[in-house]
Amino acid sequence: MKFNSYIWEIYKRSKQGQETIRRFKNLKPKKFQRELATDDFEDCTVEIHEKYVKEIGAETIHFHITTLVKDYASKYKFKNFEKAANFYESIVDKGVPLIAKNRKGKLVELCDFGGQESPNDFYNCVESISFGLYFAHPEYFTPYRFRTKFHIFQEICQEFNIPIPAIPGKYNKNERSLYYIKINQSLFEFRIMYGLSPYEMRAFLDDFAPNFIKDIQDEELPAPSKVWLITANPVCDFDIIDNAKKDTVSCWGGNLYTRRGDLLLMYEPSPRSCIQSIWRATTDGFIDPFFHWHATIWIGSPIKTAPVTFKDMKEHPLLSQKGAIKGHLQGTSGKPFSVEEYQAILDIMKRKGQDISLLPKIDIIDYLPSIELEDERTVEVNLIEPFLKKLGFRENDWVRQMPIKMGRGERNYPDYVFGANPKRGEESAKMVLESKFQLSTHRELTDAYYQAKSYALRLQAKTMLLASKEGLWLFRREKDTFDINNSIHKNWNELNHPDVFHEVVLIIGKKNIL
Repeated sequence: MKFNSYIWEIYKRSKQGQETIRRFKNLKPKKFQRELATDDFEDCTVEIHEKYVKEIGAETIHFHITTLVKDYASKYKFKNFEKAANFYESIVDKGVPLIAKNRKGKLVELCDFGGQESPNDFYNCVESISFGLYFAHPEYFTPYRFRTKFHIFQEICQEFNIPIPAIPGKYNKNERSLYYIKINQSLFEFRIMYGLSPYEMRAFLDDFAPNFIKDIQDEELPAPSKVWLITANPVCDFDIIDNAKKDTVSCWGGNLYTRRGDLLLMYEPSPRSCIQSIWRATTDGFIDPFFHWHATIWIGSPIKTAPVTFKDMKEHPLLSQKGAIKGHLQGTSGKPFSVEEYQAILDIMKRKGQDISLLPKIDIIDYLPSIELEDERTVEVNLIEPFLKKLGFRENDWVRQMPIKMGRGERNYPDYVFGANPKRGEESAKMVLESKFQLSTHRELTDAYYQAKSYALRLQAKTMLLASKEGLWLFRREKDTFDINNSIHKNWNELNHPDVFHEVVLIIGKKNIL
């Protein structure tokens, strides 16, 4: 939806709206540090270089990032947004100087916060830095409070047509630090376009906009489609794991292809070197440019288990052949485990006294109906539509038999159209599915392919499916066309396997189509 000025005015006049706007208008650094700061980076203590220790009379210096940035930025005046952006780029490049008084009361520049020697400071601490800039120059800088929740920020931007710049790669640390000023520019232009004050913009992002995106956190987790092994950091994660309760949720480094509900084996490295809890993914995997690990998931619903040591895995006939085990589970968090490998983990736990009936299962769901398939419609009702729902679609996500004009006086009706725009003369879709009773011969498959292709090209769809009692054929548009020799084909039994289903979901799951 676009920004609706009428709805916004109702919110502004409401008690909640007025209180939220007033809260941001009256917000000061100390109150932010006390009530709003959401990460552990705001309070900092750094070691002083030994050449200054005697002069300063201390070995460390303590500071608040927000106050440090506010005080430094307040020394500068900006005539326009471009000048403010140039200032931000300069402090990313050079850092913010840390200054302290020596024994004689003279100010001494000790070191820099950020800069080329510590390029990750600015994206790790984006919340505190953005608030410091906001306190100094609210007309040019919007505070950012979505670190580790970039997926929510993306949903808000998508809902209100706020453009999001391309996300920089994991190892491009300088670009990740500069990314804040790019999204800040999009927010600045949005604010000016709709006449919001800096304080109203903050209320819009924090309190107003979230009401227009779907919150699925309180919904029951879906059945898992995949198993992953995620890794803990011995320095800071063991406390989280040890003190976890049933309702604990935490942000974690993971695999981008994780889906909400997936099973997560928590591996605790040396000195523990074992798995002794199973978690669930509470979000799909997403990239967060401001989170250290980049590929991000939220995890919850922990269950403590009998420990499975690295030695146990290394000595197991199946697990010992796994590349990740041979590599001593080094590398990034989020390594895929097959259903068979997960079962091997459960078997080891069972031998150690674990009641595995209490642990989550990843089941092979049988889509093959017990009734006899008689025609195209029974294939649709008993095979295709249940599978579409497993992919996350609901019946109102597709249009059946949508009429489209293909030539003079000619009307055709694709079986299933997803992301449909049925407006006459502007018909379009994101995916087309053509169903048949059977596609058992090359001739039947070829005829169905060209029929579906004509619909998909007419509707400018990027994905095309054929489905019959023999299975599913998936085609993706490349170089502005489809290729009959370039498809993914799976029968229904293969689609029942969680690993195969997960691969298919990544291509034609609802989130990736609509």
